[in-house]
Amino acid sequence: MHMLAKIAACAVCNGHDHEIVQTQSCVLLNRKEPCDIHFGVCRGCGHLQQWPPVEPDLMDYYYRTFATYELFGEPETLRAAPPSRHAKRFLSLANDAGLAPGRVYEVGGASGEMLNQFRRLGWDVRGCDLSQSAAEQAKSVFGIEVDLGGEETTLPLQKNLDLVLACHVLEHLYDPLAALVRIHAALRPGGYLLLEVPCATAPDSLLPGWFAFEHLHYYRTEILERMLNQAGLEVMEMRIAMKAQHYPVVAVAARKAAGQIAANIDADPEKSLAMARRYVDRESKLWADTERRLSDIRGPVFLYGAGIHTAQLLDRTNLAEHTDIIAVADRDPKRWGQTLAGKPVISPAELFAHTQPTPVVISSYVSEKQIIETLLKGGIAASRIKPLYSDIPG
Repeated sequence: MHMLAKIAACAVCNGHDHEIVQTQSCVLLNRKEPCDIHFGVCRGCGHLQQWPPVEPDLMDYYYRTFATYELFGEPETLRAAPPSRHAKRFLSLANDAGLAPGRVYEVGGASGEMLNQFRRLGWDVRGCDLSQSAAEQAKSVFGIEVDLGGEETTLPLQKNLDLVLACHVLEHLYDPLAALVRIHAALRPGGYLLLEVPCATAPDSLLPGWFAFEHLHYYRTEILERMLNQAGLEVMEMRIAMKAQHYPVVAVAARKAAGQIAANIDADPEKSLAMARRYVDRESKLWADTERRLSDIRGPVFLYGAGIHTAQLLDRTNLAEHTDIIAVADRDPKRWGQTLAGKPVISPAELFAHTQPTPVVISSYVSEKQIIETLLKGGIAASRIKPLYSDIPG
């Protein structure tokens, strides 16, 4: 059976009856044709996911080539850095669960920043990641072994782990329930899983572009608990943080149970549908506001940010129709020389060298303020900078 045919069903209840709530058509890096992405809600249990998911080959190419999750900065600075916001939340969960240092394995370990923080507390650390460059950085910067590959090939090699970490991983997986079963098998009896995912709640607080190419699943707390129970993991603590990031997240501490757990949690499908519909309606209004903010820009323009947000911006607004996009600047060297929607991706230095009064539209929600600072420091006049969600300071 083709992989997509197998997984184009609900990841929780394996149902096929669903309602599509939004469709996007995004042109990704180095692709000429748009990728159509559909987001739907299962009418059986209420789980929200891509339906069908993006082709695995395309997703694999995206992770291995562009979304490689390396850290930026000098090695000495990175090694001495305090815990990130994610790491602080995981360290807090581990501490409150009373976990003593032992063997920890991080799924999606990236460059090893989180593992480095756990090692400081005495843990024996290791992890896995799809990105070769991130795994190499974990070794060169932190001296941490990160196995190259996904959890489906690396976890079966792990036995009797005291702890597994999965920080913003479960939303990316084609078969999250199967991954949770593998985590269960890799843990010792009574071992723990700490995970965090975006939380599908409070639609009026969600950012534009929350439905994204790389996120295959969107978790309500009751759905997440049901999946954990199905995999034999007992939820010990669940924390929703509304302002920990630019959207709500839910962090969970779950323990490997001795026997099966009754996964009989009732997740109201109509509640999920109402939440998704409300968000889609609000997001349409947010993109309309963005369209109005860009309405006075005509002629040549630069974009800053060659990520998924730019693909969504070009899909959800008419920016490309009333401007001439010269190029898209990005700080990631791996993207330089590539194309996005037929436009070249350039370095910030190339943008700074352009002295004409051409507007620069910042295409990022999460990093907009940092990009404004970068542009100002690079000599771009404040009058040229066009943010979408905030104002230029001063």
